[in-house]
Amino acid sequence: DETDVANYRDMVTIIRDRIQAMVKKGMTLDQIKAARPTRDYDSRYGATSGPWTTDMFVEAVYRGVARK
Repeated sequence: DETDVANYRDMVTIIRDRIQAMVKKGMTLDQIKAARPTRDYDSRYGATSGPWTTDMFVEAVYRGVARK
C-alpha cells in the first residue's frame, strides 16, 4: 500500500545519505559495509541470501554515491 511505498522510499533515502556521508569521510566500501548503515532496517528489508542481498544493496548505493 501507499504507506509501505513511502516507508521504503524513506529507508532508501536515509541509507543513501548515510553512505554518502561515509564516502565524504573517505571510508572504503569494506569499511562502510562493516559500519552496517542498514542495521536498523535489516530486520524488515535485509537479506543475506537470494538474488538481492543487503551487501549488494550497499554496494549499489556506494557506486552511485561515489561517482558523484
